[in-house]
Amino acid sequence: MSILNVVGAKIWGGGEQYVYDICQQFKQRDRKAYVLVDASNEDMQSRYEQVAYVMTANLYRLKGFLTINTVAKQVKAKRINTIVCHSGKYISFCIALKQLTGAKLVFIKHNLVPGKTDIYHRWINAQVDAFVCVSKLVYDDLMTPVIKDRSKYHIVYNGIDPKRFPAFADSLPMKSKVTTFGYSARITERKGLYLILTALERMYRKNPNVRLIVSGAGTEDQIKKLKNYLDVHQMHSYVDFIGFTRDIEGLYKSIDCLLLPTVTREAFGLVICEAMYCGVPVITSGTGAQREIIDDGASGFIVDPLNETTLQQSMEHVMSDSVDLPNIITNARQVVEERFIVNRVADQLIKIIDDLHTPNY
Repeated sequence: MSILNVVGAKIWGGGEQYVYDICQQFKQRDRKAYVLVDASNEDMQSRYEQVAYVMTANLYRLKGFLTINTVAKQVKAKRINTIVCHSGKYISFCIALKQLTGAKLVFIKHNLVPGKTDIYHRWINAQVDAFVCVSKLVYDDLMTPVIKDRSKYHIVYNGIDPKRFPAFADSLPMKSKVTTFGYSARITERKGLYLILTALERMYRKNPNVRLIVSGAGTEDQIKKLKNYLDVHQMHSYVDFIGFTRDIEGLYKSIDCLLLPTVTREAFGLVICEAMYCGVPVITSGTGAQREIIDDGASGFIVDPLNETTLQQSMEHVMSDSVDLPNIITNARQVVEERFIVNRVADQLIKIIDDLHTPNY
């Protein structure tokens, strides 16, 4: 069985890491994994070449349709029988590819988009062979009254690959004090980065020992805005922007608590699971599927309602002696090991795909 993942993102994030980890799992299960990325994105190509066969096309122009025939010929030549779409932006491209090649089509819903009932979206629902939702919240959002047969809609939670964090495999660092916070996500307002900076600036006036490490990729404008903000607010002495890092394990060793106070609704939150596995307590918002991962006060902390004041209060709370950090860390690790490991995700995905190719399915 050969599986083609269509990835149209320009910047590496949680969704792209998901594809990387899943391809690695497919390979271990004797499934041939391919990834289609834009021909101009050399960074994506070099990363995915480590775990899959990489195909390229001009995806960024006209959503790939300029090269659809060339891609279809490659799909047929390589005997790829399953196409996996990871973004609604490219679902029409993937449907056309399915029609040109006869491959089955799986649409993995990484984002929260309410289900729609117009003719276009009914057509999409009819063309896709299986929908995979990365959380129950995504599934619930997708369901509409016009969907009578829900058998091709599945919930498969995201999962992390523990092999990426060998330093934390056998034992966890039992933190007793929080002084250094961390942020690991795309550099954008919607992830709550500027809420963090506002809260941190207030805290620093009272506690000059507090620190923040900011890691993540972003557009040139987003990076420029962040650096300017740090300059204007004179925060460079206690905020360290390190950009995107592949040494995510090193980041988790360097921080005492991860912050992800997302303003918009999160479909899942892979970085939350990573931190929980690595013994790093998490403070996040209740704006999405985070509640499906974290039990507030038991395995992490959820800020709701979310604003600069409530976030600051939660950060100060986790720094106080009233929090049993070792208990939080132990509970969080157990949650991830029981529910959010990538090999379990791969098993579920492969079953869904295998069923599509079973006669009379």
